[in-house]
Amino acid sequence: MRLIPRLLFLLLLTLFALRSAGAAELFYLGQKIPDIQRPWSSSDYHQLLIALQKVDSNQSNALPRRSGEFTGPIYQRMVSQENFRPQLNIYAPLELRQNEARETLLQLKELMRLYFDFTATRQPYAAEALGLMSHALNQQAILFTLTVEFWMTLSADEQRNPVRLQGLREAKNAAGMLSTSALDYLELGKQFAQDDLALYAAELGKLLPELFVHLPATTRDEVVARIAQLTHEHPHAEVRTSLAELHPVLLALQMDMNRRNASRG
Repeated sequence: MRLIPRLLFLLLLTLFALRSAGAAELFYLGQKIPDIQRPWSSSDYHQLLIALQKVDSNQSNALPRRSGEFTGPIYQRMVSQENFRPQLNIYAPLELRQNEARETLLQLKELMRLYFDFTATRQPYAAEALGLMSHALNQQAILFTLTVEFWMTLSADEQRNPVRLQGLREAKNAAGMLSTSALDYLELGKQFAQDDLALYAAELGKLLPELFVHLPATTRDEVVARIAQLTHEHPHAEVRTSLAELHPVLLALQMDMNRRNASRG
């Protein structure tokens, strides 16, 4: 009988054995993680982050992978859209949902830093880092949807409040930084596999239009210009195709928003 490698044995043990006999806790390589059978909240993401930071400090190449036979379910829960469902529950208090979306986004950004190696010539967790960026963009778009809903509940005086306006500007700037960072990944062609970048570009085509309308005007201009450039200069044809489909969508949104702003002025 072939011996099971030690790491595989540990994965089997931590993912399944500790859940037997009605056990309520789940461990990954000795670190407690949230239940992957239910949607995660911001506190669950924080618990996972702490656990994976400890794992990463003790073992190399041990973070959950998207296609891993035993770690795949953990990663899939990390980027599951089901996790957004409680934030979109219209029967829950809006301000609580907005705060939850904001905190979840912060945890996702920290997970991205854990999975992305800024010193590597080839990303060790390329597919996972790109998947987390896509998920973070989705979360950012949801956060802005909730922010706009909350803004509409404020009185006219509150909407003119300098503190409220500053908070909204800061939120827009943060979204702008995340969006431009998402495009930075596309320019790191040597660090990511072609198939991973092709999938990522296709996901950006679905996610960016919803977030684009909330960005500051200068950032929208930058995003449109960079996508136009990448449409012609990116080395991978599949990426160029996805961006070529995205560019006119964003350009039309930009022109429409400029017309509306001009009519108001």
